[in-house]
Amino acid sequence: MIQLVIGLNVAIALVGFGLAWRLWRLRQTLTSATVALDTLEQEARLALSPDQAPAQLAEGREAIVFARTRYRRLRQQLQQLRQIFSMAVMVLRWVQRVRPQPHQMENQ
Repeated sequence: MIQLVIGLNVAIALVGFGLAWRLWRLRQTLTSATVALDTLEQEARLALSPDQAPAQLAEGREAIVFARTRYRRLRQQLQQLRQIFSMAVMVLRWVQRVRPQPHQMENQ
């Protein structure tokens, strides 16, 4: 009988130890998450503060203007390349029509 009671007490102690271990690990995870969220909040506050936000918005606006300008230039260059290639194709077709074909030269 005493062995049964001691066995149950050991089992209960082991279950309690397991639960305590899991709770301790959960606490560590939650603490880490809290620290990360606090850091993120502080960085967001700094980034969106009235002192910082206008400068960052201006930088973003300038980057967008630069990207649009570059995109326009690239589109113009692409259009020029298309025109060059279409002219090259036209010239090649014209040369093929004007130049006698080898089998035509044999027949003459």
